[in-house]
Amino acid sequence: MERSTYRPDLTEQFGTMAGSDVSTIIPSLIQDLESDVTNLHIPAIRQILNIVIDNRESKDLAQKFNLIPLLNKFAGNIEKNEQFVLSTTILHVIGVRNGSDDKTILAGAATDSIIQTIFSPDEKASKSGSKALCDLIEENEIIRHSLMTTGFIQKVQHAFANNQQSSSSSSSSQTENITPNHVKSGLLDVILKLVTTVGDLQPIVVLIPILNELKDNEEKEIVKKYENILGLLNSKCINSDSSESSKDEDQKIQQLEEQNRQMDEENNMLEDENLKLKKEIEKIRLEYPQVIPHEFNVVNSLTGLGPDILTDLLSEMQHIEDVIQLVGVNKKALNLKIHPRFIQILEQISRDKDYPIEINNPDLTDIDITDVDEVMKKITKKKAQYSTISFDQILESGIWVFETQFTLSQLGFVGVGIIQESCNIPANCFPFQKP
Repeated sequence: MERSTYRPDLTEQFGTMAGSDVSTIIPSLIQDLESDVTNLHIPAIRQILNIVIDNRESKDLAQKFNLIPLLNKFAGNIEKNEQFVLSTTILHVIGVRNGSDDKTILAGAATDSIIQTIFSPDEKASKSGSKALCDLIEENEIIRHSLMTTGFIQKVQHAFANNQQSSSSSSSSQTENITPNHVKSGLLDVILKLVTTVGDLQPIVVLIPILNELKDNEEKEIVKKYENILGLLNSKCINSDSSESSKDEDQKIQQLEEQNRQMDEENNMLEDENLKLKKEIEKIRLEYPQVIPHEFNVVNSLTGLGPDILTDLLSEMQHIEDVIQLVGVNKKALNLKIHPRFIQILEQISRDKDYPIEINNPDLTDIDITDVDEVMKKITKKKAQYSTISFDQILESGIWVFETQFTLSQLGFVGVGIIQESCNIPANCFPFQKP
């Protein structure tokens, strides 16, 4: 026996249908929509539309029966058939009733159907749509703001871009996407109305490159409208260059924000290092009280320190003149000259002076080398790329001391090593690679 596809038309009953009746009929309609019998779909969607419209007080109807995912089955099939029209209409009603109270968003719901009409292949319908929208723009500031900010400009951009793509292709599918001249004319009417009524025209700037393509259009009316729009924009100093300037400013702002972020990170790192250093000093003070005098109170300033600490201070000096100045302060300091380390310190300072640092710079565009003093050098990298920097000094017999300090190394890929004198290190060389 064949399954019957007949369903009684209950449209007239829905206006007075009670809540319990709705709860009974909708599950039956859902079964029809889920059925493989396609001729059940349109009557079922139409009846659900009537129920949704008549039950305006019941905002939870869609959630209760999970209607939206069910209707998406038909609305998601982007074909202009009856199932698509009815299902999108239901979704529109549900969205407007349950959606935002923001007037700009609501204005988009008011204009969406009119915009669809402008894109109609029927020239009379399209013209009536563009006239209706222009009237709304003239009368309502909220409509104007909504059109400028909620996607209408992008639809216009899409319509004219389609025409450009189709002109470079002869395929049948591309030809179907060509925007008719009467649609272009209607869209230009709307853009012209916006240009004459809206204060902030910056969103329209994106259309200027596409509008410039219309100067070669065969329709004189379209060319005239294009010229009127560009003339008004130019009179208000709105052009594509202003858009580029705005982009440049945005990029500069982003760069400054990124620099500020990096500076904040560096400051945080420095604060962490300072905190660690303070903790280390406190630890040394507690574990070695003889190193740091009680309460940091040093009698007679530097000369009040013990001989071992003074010799440590001498070892940090880089000029013999400074050593002589400190040792000659008084008799107590002068006794340092008989300290076992004194001669070693003088020899070390002399050796450092006899062996000045000579550095090979493999890439002048990436690496800056500056003098800190006669002994120390500062090497600064400007690019985020691998580099290996070598010194001319040949290590002979004896004990050599080489001290480095690395700062702001993001990944920690740094190190110090010794290579044979014959090695030639090129630019951009990773330290672990063979030269």
